[in-house]
Amino acid sequence: MKDDNDVFKEFQQSLSGLDGTFHVLETSVPIERQMEYFRYSEKVRANKTKKETVERQIEVLNANNSTYEEVKYAMTFLAISGDVKAYRALETYSKDPQEDLSDWVALSLLQAKITLEYEFSNEKQVFISTGLGGKGTKLRFFTFFKSEKLCPFSKYQCDLIEKEFSFAIHKNKGILEEIKVKSNYFTLLFLIDMQVDIKILLKNTVSECNEYGNFIDNSFIITNVRIYSEEEIQRELRKR
Repeated sequence: MKDDNDVFKEFQQSLSGLDGTFHVLETSVPIERQMEYFRYSEKVRANKTKKETVERQIEVLNANNSTYEEVKYAMTFLAISGDVKAYRALETYSKDPQEDLSDWVALSLLQAKITLEYEFSNEKQVFISTGLGGKGTKLRFFTFFKSEKLCPFSKYQCDLIEKEFSFAIHKNKGILEEIKVKSNYFTLLFLIDMQVDIKILLKNTVSECNEYGNFIDNSFIITNVRIYSEEEIQRELRKR
């Protein structure tokens, strides 16, 4: 089985070999929901008729009596239409969507943007999505670290963790969105450029901290799919 470092390196290598404009899904949308959207989008593309119009689907999108399925279809139809009016309608709707369609509108709005940019520029458009989303050329990651032998962190060690990891991420032009330091573990949520070797960055930072007492376990979890719940973290602590 390949470790995380192999997976990230393959991902980075695949990106370096691609030409075109990159688009990152900025919101956190479960991978299963993303797959559902794109399968549905292909069905709409394959089955739509010439009688269906952008204007009609905008009406459906904005009507108070439209059903869930009608709005879902309207958003997808507008997303693949390559029409500026369709993009503007989706943009407006995204400000106050039905609660159970917030993921759908995020995906349809990005697809509408990609479709329009291709129509205008005729350049290849590359869609990049993960469960945790991203921003610009950065992807969002969640990481989980435990203390050595699950010993409680001291106040000094907690401060050092916050200082060193914040510095390392910002030094690599990343954005640290959240750091939680608990009794015997800590987690990070951050944005980092796609080309940064994340595992090396984190391993080096752990080493920097451990120069002051070897208090962080060298193994850690990193994912761009989802944020671990407290229950999952406790399960990992028991397992590891």
